[in-house]
Amino acid sequence: MRPDLIFHVVSRRKWPSLNQGGYYRPESEKEDEDITIECVKASQLNNYLNRNFKGRKNLFILVIDVSRLANRIKEDSESGYIHVDKGINVDSILDKIRIDCNKEGLFELDVKSDS
Repeated sequence: MRPDLIFHVVSRRKWPSLNQGGYYRPESEKEDEDITIECVKASQLNNYLNRNFKGRKNLFILVIDVSRLANRIKEDSESGYIHVDKGINVDSILDKIRIDCNKEGLFELDVKSDS
């Protein structure tokens, strides 16, 4: 079943430069037409953060409404992550939540989702 909301993590410092022209695109892939952006479901968020962003501060979690996405999404059968093709239109981003790791460098978010 496709989730209603998905989440993407980005550096708070880099956010302003990455959302240009109505779309968010990772910096390293701005010019690539075949980019995919890795997102996760609510149930995957803590593990994803702790595996990829351990010890990091000043991050944004982008809360994305799947029904508002202009580009195609696909679920990776191996990881269960959601991949968004060619960028995330900013009007599908419902919120940006600033987060920091705890003293141990880990994230302990309590995210609930119906999907």
